[in-house]
Amino acid sequence: MAIRGIPIRAGRDIANPPAFDGRAWAALAACLLAVFMQMLDLTIVNTALPVLARDLSATGSVQLLVVTVYGVAFACTLLTASRLGDRFGRRRLFLIGMTIFTAASLGCGISRGPIELVAGRVAQGVGGAAVSAQTIAIVAAVFPVRRRPLVFGVYGAVAGLAGLSGPLLGGLIVALNPGGLGWRSIFLLNLPLGLIALALAARYLDIGRADRPGRVDALGAVLSTVGVGAVLYPLSTGRDSGWPPSAVGLLVAGVVVLAGFGWRQRWVTVRGGTPLISAEVFRDRGFGVGSVLLLVFYGLFAALLFTVSMTAQTGMGWSAWQTARLLLPFALGALLAALTSPILMVRLGSRALTAGIGLFALGVAQMALTVHPASGGVDARALSEPVLLAGAGMGWFAAPLPAVMVAGLGEGPTGSASGLAPTVQQLGSALGAAVLGSVFFARIAVGSGVDGAKSLLAQHLSDRGLPLGDRTETVRRFGDCAHAAFASPSHVLPVHGCAGGGLDATVASAATAQTFLQACVTVLWIVAALAGVLTVLTVALPRRPGVRS
Repeated sequence: MAIRGIPIRAGRDIANPPAFDGRAWAALAACLLAVFMQMLDLTIVNTALPVLARDLSATGSVQLLVVTVYGVAFACTLLTASRLGDRFGRRRLFLIGMTIFTAASLGCGISRGPIELVAGRVAQGVGGAAVSAQTIAIVAAVFPVRRRPLVFGVYGAVAGLAGLSGPLLGGLIVALNPGGLGWRSIFLLNLPLGLIALALAARYLDIGRADRPGRVDALGAVLSTVGVGAVLYPLSTGRDSGWPPSAVGLLVAGVVVLAGFGWRQRWVTVRGGTPLISAEVFRDRGFGVGSVLLLVFYGLFAALLFTVSMTAQTGMGWSAWQTARLLLPFALGALLAALTSPILMVRLGSRALTAGIGLFALGVAQMALTVHPASGGVDARALSEPVLLAGAGMGWFAAPLPAVMVAGLGEGPTGSASGLAPTVQQLGSALGAAVLGSVFFARIAVGSGVDGAKSLLAQHLSDRGLPLGDRTETVRRFGDCAHAAFASPSHVLPVHGCAGGGLDATVASAATAQTFLQACVTVLWIVAALAGVLTVLTVALPRRPGVRS
């Protein structure tokens, strides 16, 4: 194996790679472009969905598929792609995956119907997984331990910035409508980036397969793909479909299949084969504890973004651009902290993660204290400070976490970890959005803002001179209608039809904003509390991971 001009022997201890020159950073640049596109495409579609659906005449169920199938296909393929990289070479899998992803992006951009677009999104997910499953192993192969905190800091900053900028960039592209292409531009944007990544990887990345890669466990690959898909799909779509029995049954079946996958991995290991997941990775304290941190944190992060976005856009009627501006301090804080995380790691070791997740918990708690549901609105300027703190906490925690997780692993286990870590991250995101999303909508169903809106309605009716009996009956009807609306699957109070007359817009807006804000505050406190638990858990990480140099 070699980076151009830098010989790298297959099968060596990746904790001690040889010296490298600037060409190694060019190889890293290919990985960074790839991760930027992969993370961007997880969220960029959301803001363009209304325009896209209208243009392609996509039904509600198809719209949901456009958003969800990418992440599901991505997560399902990661473990198998990682093992294929071991067997056939990480450079080869990276180039194949990047080619599939770029070609699929073109297919999405020229789609003439919703089914073509969904198929393109599936192909994007498969190609993205083939690339993503190699990146941790690639970084570990070409950078020595002492450089990894810096490299993973940059890697984490790029990934975090891409995920956060997706809604902002999607809204901006749709608004600008470059070349008259509209929503298609969000996919065609990947073409020049993908070609650059392919050129860099082809020129500078030459990391082969392991010395003794072993055969791919085909049955294990099928079980992992089916199990992850059966768990992720209902988690991604169950809430919007009202959790029908079929979704619950599929989720239970997925858990059973994953249990069978775990048994299969143990059986393959006992018989001297090569499992998709090496048990050795979980014997390492850094990776074992780090996996729990990764799972829970990205669940909290996904729930936080979902809750804030829903509250701003649905609850308060903000545009995607306004919502993105609210989250801009978070993105800036995460970017700056991720880039400075190597300095903190040098001084504090893994306690840098303790400081980061603690700051995240503090920032989210301060957000909860800053939001006052009774006011029916938020002060974006007052929120900017805690949002910035939460973003900085994420940067100091999430950016160095991959380096801490793989610091104590050898070459074989790191190859397994390269696919396992992003799979855990995707599962955590789906679980967090599903569980805390259910809490969020359960709080909305209570209709906590209805009483305030009823008082507002009663005052308006009194000012108009409506008799007391009619006023009382109108307010009662409004309350019954509003509670039923919030408890419905749409969770949205109709602007017209509850109270009658010209007062509905004001009253409905007050009831909706207060209800969504109260639900948001509830989720914020849960996120802050669980982040506090993670703060304690980080103490179990090795204080100085990767002592080898």
